[in-house]
Amino acid sequence: MSPETATVAEVLSSPWKIDGLTIKNRYVLSPMAVLRPTKDGHPSDQTIAFLTTRARGGAGLLIVGGTVATERGNQEAPFQPLMRFDHDDFIPGLRRMVDAVHVHDVPIFAQIFPSFGAMGVPGEDRPTRAASPKPVRMAAPRLPHGLYIPGGRTNPTPEEITKDEILEVQEQTVAAVRRARAAGFDGVELGAHMRYLYSSFLSPRTNWRTDEYGGSPENRARILVDAIRAIRAEVGTDYPVGLRMSTNDHLPDGQGPEGFAEVAAIIAKEGLGYIALSDGNYESMDNNLTSESGAIIEHGEPQAFRAAMPKVPLLLSSTYDPSQSADAITSGFADGIMLARQLLADPDFPNKVLQGRQNEITWCDHDNSCLRRLILNVPVRCRKNETMGREAVLAGTKEPVSVKLQRPAQNLLIAATGSPFLMGIADKLASAGARAPKD
Repeated sequence: MSPETATVAEVLSSPWKIDGLTIKNRYVLSPMAVLRPTKDGHPSDQTIAFLTTRARGGAGLLIVGGTVATERGNQEAPFQPLMRFDHDDFIPGLRRMVDAVHVHDVPIFAQIFPSFGAMGVPGEDRPTRAASPKPVRMAAPRLPHGLYIPGGRTNPTPEEITKDEILEVQEQTVAAVRRARAAGFDGVELGAHMRYLYSSFLSPRTNWRTDEYGGSPENRARILVDAIRAIRAEVGTDYPVGLRMSTNDHLPDGQGPEGFAEVAAIIAKEGLGYIALSDGNYESMDNNLTSESGAIIEHGEPQAFRAAMPKVPLLLSSTYDPSQSADAITSGFADGIMLARQLLADPDFPNKVLQGRQNEITWCDHDNSCLRRLILNVPVRCRKNETMGREAVLAGTKEPVSVKLQRPAQNLLIAATGSPFLMGIADKLASAGARAPKD
């Protein structure tokens, strides 16, 4: 191990704390909807196998994603199934998953996610809801590498959520936190990123309200100030409570990092254990799912948040280069390093970095075939790691026959949707159809 490698490993292997909970190193499994719970929302054997594989691989903290805290959130989800926290019946299965991770001496947090907001799917007499009626438009050129949406896509316009509905969501969110704690989770994280419900309040671009939830930074922070205050009343001051939030709209009419940091500093006063920084949103996905390590640092987002909140731990996304990660920590504007796609490609990535075995790393190719699978609602796989998504099967669990039969067709579909040539043709046809005169 070279002196430089040793220094990087020393920094990234150093312990740190969230609300008094010691995390043994700086690597954090970022929440992802790749856990394949059962159809009715319980953790499956595959869920547990995926998580324990990453725990053995050296991650110091696991944050569970692909979850939902409310029944309505589950109904409006654009993909299924999700891991559910909306009823006490789910506690035993969640406890089984938590206990399996704890065997490896790794803490596990639950992402508490109340609603998909403008990204949800409306139903009969069940509109989607957000701070204001601002729809999401996803289209080139603001898509990440490998993702194509022919003709672009505009989601249904959400309705403005009412004050009574806000309070109802808060009560259900606190109840979900209570269940997570009862199941043995070591902490929780509120999801307020991308264009989901909570995040729609944080930026003037998506919050046009004239009541106490809109306008000033204090008003735009109010929904999360009240939520964190209610959660703290439930769990006390020592239980880790984090917040995942957007840091930059990256849009001409959007809010920059200083504006998001100003709102975050108001929320943090209620007792945040950390803030997980999420870059961009669904209308600037090229910034959210970048192929470049450390782009969030170049944008100045962690620096702005650190200036606004000197003592709140910050978790960085999309900074997988070990040297960049170590520099961010030693420079003082990062505490934890979140890994998502890289831990799909190589679950042993943390161990390899911390043990000076960087030459053995399998690197993510950032082709985003995993994302295409998620969007198409098929089991997520990784082109660089054939064991990803099959951890339970490889450990001896029988794979459903339906999955075996579907796999060839799924693989063909994923390949087609990742083809620039085929998707370019589809985009031209879709765009031409959109411009055609209507009778």
